[in-house]
Amino acid sequence: MKKQLVISVLAGSFCGLLFGYDIGAISSATPELRPHFALSATALGIAISAALFGTIAGSICTGFIGDAIERRRTLVISGLLYIVGSLGAAFAPGFAQFAAFRFLCGIAIGLISVATPMYIAEIAPSLLRGRLVGTFQLNISIGVVLGFLGGYVFSLHLEPEAAWRWSLACGVIPALLCEVLLLRASPSPRWLVLNRRFAEASIALADLGSIDPAADQNSFTHSVDEFGTVGRPKLFCRRHARPILLAASIAIFNQFTGVNVLLYYILDVFRELGSGRLNGRKDAILMSAFSLLVTTVAVSVIDKVGRRPLLLAGAAGMGACLFVLPAIRYLGWPASAVIIVLLCYNLFFGFSQGAVVWVYLSELFLLPVRARGQSFGSTVHWVANAFIVASFPAIVSKVGGKVFVALAAVMLLQFFVIFFAYPETKQTSLESLASAISG
Repeated sequence: MKKQLVISVLAGSFCGLLFGYDIGAISSATPELRPHFALSATALGIAISAALFGTIAGSICTGFIGDAIERRRTLVISGLLYIVGSLGAAFAPGFAQFAAFRFLCGIAIGLISVATPMYIAEIAPSLLRGRLVGTFQLNISIGVVLGFLGGYVFSLHLEPEAAWRWSLACGVIPALLCEVLLLRASPSPRWLVLNRRFAEASIALADLGSIDPAADQNSFTHSVDEFGTVGRPKLFCRRHARPILLAASIAIFNQFTGVNVLLYYILDVFRELGSGRLNGRKDAILMSAFSLLVTTVAVSVIDKVGRRPLLLAGAAGMGACLFVLPAIRYLGWPASAVIIVLLCYNLFFGFSQGAVVWVYLSELFLLPVRARGQSFGSTVHWVANAFIVASFPAIVSKVGGKVFVALAAVMLLQFFVIFFAYPETKQTSLESLASAISG
């Protein structure tokens, strides 16, 4: 890997650090938000999901922004938006202002969730694409650990009123880091070819370490020319039906693993499942650190093992863990059992959906519609996320831990859909892969 490729991949993947830190920070802040703003269960769901509704808006826009101004510049915009949003939310005087700035943070994360995997996939060599795009998820996991750790440290040394505010404000740090690295990164050569800027594409390919820039550029050009040069290719047509269905299904299945409700409401989950006697903040750090370790291993093998086997193993394992969770309280098991089961759950998630989802979404669509296709997949992801996170407090207040049994049933469905419908995508060029999927 040439130096410029390393810098460019780091620049893109470090946006995941911002993404993950936001999850850990808002999860750490949740217990203080409830009394500070006098929130009911429904209002708490709205407060936490305000950013998620922003991600929907951001991911919808990215398909058009990424095509218009290039993937890397889209990430620069997202960093600036997040700086404003995180500072505004941290020092918001009231609930309305807090929700508005969290919505802005969500727009930034929505842009990142689409543009980062797409950018890294478009600059990565085929044999390393899974591993390099997987560094995005790896940095999300690192960010989650840092977010929980920051919340814990602030809770020890500051009053609750100040602790949650400083926890959110520190999101500026990874955002600034991303901005600095992105200024040194290379543009996507595939985007340059898509916009007929062939001389710049040749330079970018050479900088990124292409063995034969001319051959690579011809491959990209052929992918574009399949659609002709007149007008803008349609995304929603029969030719793209299969990648659209694959993108939508993996996005929905990713959220119905329950991973984000377990992140955002982890301290409440501990209390509901009977582990309130344990130190929830320390346990959250332990589990997020374990998830980071597992994701690191998964990213290192994703190009060898493949995407499909990891997804199958994860669906089976997560389903079993989610089924066991509600039994802990009713069977009178020790509080430590909650931690053990959730650690097992994180093991299966990190090895499957955690490592694969963003990689898979970045591989499904042909170049002329890739930005809009990935934008669609990410939008479905965030709509499902917002629905689950917003409704979770109210659902748990009515049915308690039984909600996890329903999520376990979805994991069973996921297993069979992946087994019968999902193609393997490892170690194949984006152009030939997307062409084969689209038919």
